[in-house]
Amino acid sequence: MTYHIPVLLQETMTGLSVSSGTMFIDATLGGGGHTKAMLELGAKVLGIDTDTDAMKQAGEIHHPLFRFHKGNFRNIKEIAYSEKFFPVDGILFDLGVSSHQLDEAKRGFSYKYKDAPFDLRLNQEEGVPALEIINHENEEQLKKIIGVFGEEESCGRIAHALVVSRVKKKIQTTGDVLEVIREIAGERNQYKTASKVFQGFRIYINDELNALKHGLEDGFDLLKPGGRIAVISFHSLEDRIVKLFFQKKNMRLITKRPIVSSEEEQNNNRRSRSAKLRIGEKI
Repeated sequence: MTYHIPVLLQETMTGLSVSSGTMFIDATLGGGGHTKAMLELGAKVLGIDTDTDAMKQAGEIHHPLFRFHKGNFRNIKEIAYSEKFFPVDGILFDLGVSSHQLDEAKRGFSYKYKDAPFDLRLNQEEGVPALEIINHENEEQLKKIIGVFGEEESCGRIAHALVVSRVKKKIQTTGDVLEVIREIAGERNQYKTASKVFQGFRIYINDELNALKHGLEDGFDLLKPGGRIAVISFHSLEDRIVKLFFQKKNMRLITKRPIVSSEEEQNNNRRSRSAKLRIGEKI
């Protein structure tokens, strides 16, 4: 099975100016696709990931220019200092969920595995699963999670339906959540709505937006003058944070507008359809 298909691979390598003798941090190692491309181009790479499965994947990358550190990219500066891996020529943040995480039923990232626990943690060794939040938070907080982080318009109705449903029976699986969503969104729109609801809970329990803000801020400090940050985002909340950060730091925009995947890539990799790549250079 393919662990993970890297999105916008060539565009990222070109935009970051990866070449022999340069140093890069892959802040979201995942399946290692971007890292392997960097290594093939002769760059030194420090891979970071909070996911235990990514750690196993890292163990399969045998290359003298590669090292791995298990951790969250919100702590990127601390990690880079501990590895004595700075200053760097560039940093890559490939946000969202990997193909492998979606395909592994027990993680609960995909609604297609109806009996999977509604977990959604990027690191299953810490934090609480989403099913604890969905069963115990009040209706107003559930509405915020679904509306603000999931960007779903029917957040109020879904939150109310979840509260009513959990009184009758504890919500445990992705199938339980989908059943409630279907009641509100209908048969035709259930999966599109579910994607947003799952996104909302995933972002909330992993504190992803704050992690991104911390990672960008501390990552910027690790860059050499002329060093670049590349971010591949998958929804407007992340993209807006990146855009505003580049403006705040007065970075030179390598991408005047975000780069999106080609029609061919979208056909070969569905995950790439919502991907946006922004690259900024430290002046």
